[in-house]
Amino acid sequence: MGTRIFYSLGRFVLDRTTSYLQAGFILARAFFSFFRFTFLNHAVARVFIRQIYFTAIQALPAIFITAVLLGSILVNYLLGVLTGLNAYDRIGEFIIYINLYELGPIIVLFIILIRSGSAVISEVALMKLNGEIDSLSFLNIELSDYVYLPRVLAFVISGPALNMVFCLTSLIGGYLVLGYIHNITFDNYIYQITSAISIKDLVISFVKPFLMCLILISICLQKGMSVQKSFTEVPGKLIQGLMHTILLIVCVEIFFTLI
Repeated sequence: MGTRIFYSLGRFVLDRTTSYLQAGFILARAFFSFFRFTFLNHAVARVFIRQIYFTAIQALPAIFITAVLLGSILVNYLLGVLTGLNAYDRIGEFIIYINLYELGPIIVLFIILIRSGSAVISEVALMKLNGEIDSLSFLNIELSDYVYLPRVLAFVISGPALNMVFCLTSLIGGYLVLGYIHNITFDNYIYQITSAISIKDLVISFVKPFLMCLILISICLQKGMSVQKSFTEVPGKLIQGLMHTILLIVCVEIFFTLI
């Protein structure tokens, strides 16, 4: 019994470690490809633009709707509590912290994961099963140039950009939907927000979704490339990718909490 437990634990650790090392290797290859300026290649640029369109542009309606709904609930709740406690000087601080540090990055990550992360796993897996990956290698086309780099760039650009869109929509739209019913004018509300925000907040609002999306795309590419025999493996890889991403995102949250 004890041997079986140790075997299962060792297998679990080994599988996770192997997956993370492979994901790190993919990122390293994309990193070196970036500094060789291969993204300026016409074919690579077309893949990158297509990925940006699908990951960022097409996700905007979902971002706007989610931001307005969650922003309305957040702003309504915080304004109700803080104005009831006469804590007017803390309104901007709380709203900025929750939006830029926590709510925005997490919501954006899950929208990208559901829409684009699953699509990347399926697309790369299909490329591998159909022999396209082998064809690229046969033609001496680097996978890091044509497969990895455009998708990594699209994710790390889309994450911070969508986070800023989400936060702005949540802050302004949340007040316009429900915030006006409280004893605070829009001018005063904007003043509280702008007074509370700092350079550190803006840096965090960029760095956090950047790291989260970097982790997400590395896991998605690794899971797509790990498909071996059949497309029926893809649902299992999607679930594994979700679980691995959540685990690493928890680590990112702990890291930012500590600093």
